[in-house]
Amino acid sequence: MKKTIAILSVITILIISFWWTFHYVSRDGEFTKWSHGNVPIDLFDDGKAVYIGYDFRWEGIGSPTLEKVEFFKRDGSIVAKDDDEFRIEPFIEKSNTNTIGILDEENVKDEGLDKNLFPYEGFQIDKDFSLVLRVEFHGDNADNDIREMRLSYKKYGVTQSQYIPFENIFIHEDEDE
Repeated sequence: MKKTIAILSVITILIISFWWTFHYVSRDGEFTKWSHGNVPIDLFDDGKAVYIGYDFRWEGIGSPTLEKVEFFKRDGSIVAKDDDEFRIEPFIEKSNTNTIGILDEENVKDEGLDKNLFPYEGFQIDKDFSLVLRVEFHGDNADNDIREMRLSYKKYGVTQSQYIPFENIFIHEDEDE
């Protein structure tokens, strides 16, 4: 009887240890945005698209795979694909450095930089990466700017999300003073 209890105790401890280790490893890590760009609102005149590049770093165990990138406005609403104000299309830039920074669509295409842009879905993060946003603004209210971004990713079969604050996309008139 004592032998059975000892074996069951060891098995229970091993199962709990395995579960705790998996839970820790699958949840460890975070993304850090270490660059920022603000765009003057007049660059969006006539519905023109502007490309804005952001540098990120993954710090943690494993290599997550990006699943979804979502943006939230200051009023808390999410930027939808059929949004009346914003249209944001994220890409991964595959080059050694973020070469786009902030450029209008015409310059991006003229310089051939769009050839380095790839869909983010299914992109496996190693450590550093550049996320480039193709942004169109068709609204009137620049005060309802982007407040934060939610990155959804999968690591070791577990889907997770992280909210990353954005100061603004637009340079507001009151910031120039």
